Amino acid sequence: MGFNIAGLLMKSQMTEQQIEDFLETKITYSSTVDFEEATSGSRDQNTIDVLQTDSGTLIITELGQLYDITDFEGEIIQFMISDVSDTYYFEKYNNKVLERKYIYSQGEIAEDEGSGIITEDAEILDLVWEFADHYLQNDFTKNLFSQKFKRYQI
Repeated sequence: MGFNIAGLLMKSQMTEQQIEDFLETKITYSSTVDFEEATSGSRDQNTIDVLQTDSGTLIITELGQLYDITDFEGEIIQFMISDVSDTYYFEKYNNKVLERKYIYSQGEIAEDEGSGIITEDAEILDLVWEFADHYLQNDFTKNLFSQKFKRYQI
């Protein structure tokens, strides 16, 4: 069984209202979940899990759900890792400017815009966790399993 996760990573703290505005939907807090539950493939539909620090926000979304991040002020990454379907998606913008977009699916590179950040043999999930460390400034990867996320219904 492989890893299946999708989400958004911002280098800024977002209020609930900002998250609603960005996702263009109402969110309602439902519970607190641990890292394992937030990243599990058996998550409830129509939920997001949010981890915030003073410097960043990580939103775990439903697998396959993509958002328009082209108009975001600041640094933002959108990612999808699906080992089961052999599909990997990485998109990074900085102040509305595309820095890197890389889509790999079933042995082929479907899209490759920008340069740097990702190489063909890169482990995208490891790269996402490195950015999470940097954006959240929380030594995220060392304390991975102790993180608490807020779960919201959308």
